[in-house]
Amino acid sequence: MRNSPQAPCSQRRLLLRLAMCAPVLALLGPLAGCSPKPEFRSTFLQLWKSHLDLPPEAWRQRMAFLKQVGCSEIVLQWVGQTGTGVEGGDWMLSDASMQALLDACAEYGLQVRIGLPYDNGWWAAIASEDEQALPTWFNQSLQAASAFMRDSTWPMHPQFSGWYIPYEIEQYNWVSPARQALLGDWLTALSQVSQKANQGVPSISTYFSVLQTQGSLLQLWQSLLKRTQLRVMVQDGVGVAGWDNLDGVDPLIAYLREQHLPFDVIVELFEQLPSESTKFSEFTARSADYSRVKRQYAWAKGTGAQSIVAFAIEPWVTADDEYAKTLKDKLLNGWF
Repeated sequence: MRNSPQAPCSQRRLLLRLAMCAPVLALLGPLAGCSPKPEFRSTFLQLWKSHLDLPPEAWRQRMAFLKQVGCSEIVLQWVGQTGTGVEGGDWMLSDASMQALLDACAEYGLQVRIGLPYDNGWWAAIASEDEQALPTWFNQSLQAASAFMRDSTWPMHPQFSGWYIPYEIEQYNWVSPARQALLGDWLTALSQVSQKANQGVPSISTYFSVLQTQGSLLQLWQSLLKRTQLRVMVQDGVGVAGWDNLDGVDPLIAYLREQHLPFDVIVELFEQLPSESTKFSEFTARSADYSRVKRQYAWAKGTGAQSIVAFAIEPWVTADDEYAKTLKDKLLNGWF
């Protein structure tokens, strides 16, 4: 998923979209007679065009299951996608669908962090050899995101718990002080828009890139957090890069804890499968083995994070394979 400096986030989005074909509602089943002990307080939910026409009852069924497995919050990865390369053109969750989603969350006591619309030009701007491409993209995306936050009525909904910035930050592409300054200015501006509107400090996720680089994830975030307020969500990266990836994120987690900065950790519930092909479209993954996820959860619990976030209950727990069924059973009935 992170073999390319240009499209690690895109690969994650693809593997989730490929898995979205799994039958979700058939797996929900009747609610248990007693509430299970919560394991993951929160989970990501990636919206696709297939979600656009879901009726209110379908949203209620999804939220009922998330509550059943112990969640009290969802993080919407985004509410739509824009820009060059979006399959079938730009799309956005309608007001009616968002209302149905939020109302379903209210019914089952789930808070919602809402992801801003995702501009598909992110990775192209980062990789461009044109020195003006990245500043131009930052400026355009800032204007669009700021207008969206200022004009949105969703922060007034009682289930709203903050904005999520849907771009994943790693150390490979942000080595130079000049690029770090551009990134910092952009994130500072986004955070200020949210806070000035009394919508809280936005969240953003980060991961340790396995690509060879002189960059440091710890140094990058030390620089960024000296100038802006953000709630950092640290991906464990185990589903992509294995256990050694924790060595890359542990220094950042230690820093966040030492500085008494609120942060979350993201536990990956999938396993990337090996492939001899280099074609992006052939990226494959499956639900993770229960014993591995149990170990990940134990690590996450020891980090001091404010929230342990699953990536993601849907589809990696709601899928129809044996790995997903085992995860579902353990989440419903207890880890031990």
